[in-house]
Amino acid sequence: MDSNLEKRIKKHLIGKPHLFEAVIPLGFENTFIDELKFFKINANSDFKISDGKVLFETKLTEAWKILAYSRIANRVLMQIDFTAKDFKAENFRQLENHLNEIPWELYLTKDLAAHLNIHVTCKHSRLYHSDAIKERLQKILNKNFCILEKGNKPFSAKQISANQIENSCSEFSENFIQHLYVYLNDDRCSLFLDLAGEELYKRGQMRFVAEAPLKETIAAAMIFEALKISDFQNQKKFQFIDGMAGSGTFTLELAYLFDGLIAGICREFSLMKQPSFKSATWNFILKNAPKIFENQNENSSDFKFQILTSDISKRPIEIINHNLKSSLLSDEIKKQICISQQDFFEIEFDQSIPKIILLNPPYGKRLDFDAPKLYAQLSKKLNEIQNAVVAILVPKDCMNAFVKNDLKNKIVKVIETSHGGISLNVIFMLLNS
Repeated sequence: MDSNLEKRIKKHLIGKPHLFEAVIPLGFENTFIDELKFFKINANSDFKISDGKVLFETKLTEAWKILAYSRIANRVLMQIDFTAKDFKAENFRQLENHLNEIPWELYLTKDLAAHLNIHVTCKHSRLYHSDAIKERLQKILNKNFCILEKGNKPFSAKQISANQIENSCSEFSENFIQHLYVYLNDDRCSLFLDLAGEELYKRGQMRFVAEAPLKETIAAAMIFEALKISDFQNQKKFQFIDGMAGSGTFTLELAYLFDGLIAGICREFSLMKQPSFKSATWNFILKNAPKIFENQNENSSDFKFQILTSDISKRPIEIINHNLKSSLLSDEIKKQICISQQDFFEIEFDQSIPKIILLNPPYGKRLDFDAPKLYAQLSKKLNEIQNAVVAILVPKDCMNAFVKNDLKNKIVKVIETSHGGISLNVIFMLLNS
């Protein structure tokens, strides 16, 4: 990298805080903020929350930690703020003038600019044609990255052919996906550069899934909330129940937490292709990740846990066994996972052992029988269990059936979310008697 460019990157990108937007499973915005605090990621306390988004300021390398550590975030975007956090764009001329002022070489490489996925959202603005905005931005990027001679002096557009432009941007690794988000709201424009590439629920590990698998980020958020309600840190023995396992998403997320394997340990991110990326800094972040279950109590060496995983069908059990076998998990952690083909309604629980029960019952397209009836049966079953925290996904049209049998009195938290286009409530309950 050119030394002058490196100095500019250090000054304008690395050396100062920026505004970031984290895309979060709907309803779990505060859960994500708690996760940031747990990982001791330095961000200002002035978090701005909207549906499925959290805005905050921090330095770029701190945002890298979120990519590496967070199990809850779906995406992390950095605002391009070289000239201003946003700017007026009432017409295309204003828009193009501001876009031309941005030193794009600080944010993108030639390869990324040539293969960029540009997303435009327009609300209450005179500029409303998203495709036209995208086209103009791409032309500006082409000029910046494809029509440059040595010394960063641009050629005249007449001095180079379109074929030469295409050839100069031909090589690109498909492993890297670079997104750029353009927001126009009330005639003001802001731009956000994606740091992730593929969404963060994709952990980078090859695994088979059953029908309609739960996203890892929602599963992790439910686990995080359940842990806050439970008293597991003061226990010497604890059980985690994945009672309707499906693809075993709860099981895998729990196992990776116990094993201290961070979410970003075995996948690539678009930030790795960006000019600001420093492999030494990234490796330091990976090596110094805090462990969520480390030193949870004074006798942590005596702490024993089990993950009990079950499903009524044979195929999910085969999938879970395969995924565990091919995972990065240590043999020690794998030994703590007990997998069985069993109906949740027939499980006999040891009431003396404290436990967290995580449930993702079949609903929506996966359901070929009476949904309210299923949730009424679950309500009755859970009422028989003691010494447990329960986290369960409940479709809104099944809530009345589910909160029967005095179960409503045991609900301590409700988070409204969605999954697969279905509106859901995540219900957290404390079953002590």
